[in-house]
Amino acid sequence: MPQSPSKEPREGVAHIEVTETHEEILEYWTDKRMAEAKPRELVLQPEPEEAPQPDARD
Repeated sequence: MPQSPSKEPREGVAHIEVTETHEEILEYWTDKRMAEAKPRELVLQPEPEEAPQPDARD
C-alpha cells in the first residue's frame, strides 16, 4: 500500500495518487501499524540564490 511520490515535490509539497478506497486505507492502518509507523524524513530544498543585480550606473 505505501507508495512513493511519482514526481519530485515542488514547493515542499509531496503528492501521490491514491488508488485504494477509504475502507481499504482504514483496514490497512491497524493499531499495530500505527504504533510502529515512523514519520517520513523531511528534506527541505535550499532557497535559490538571488541573481546578482546589474550595476545601476550608466
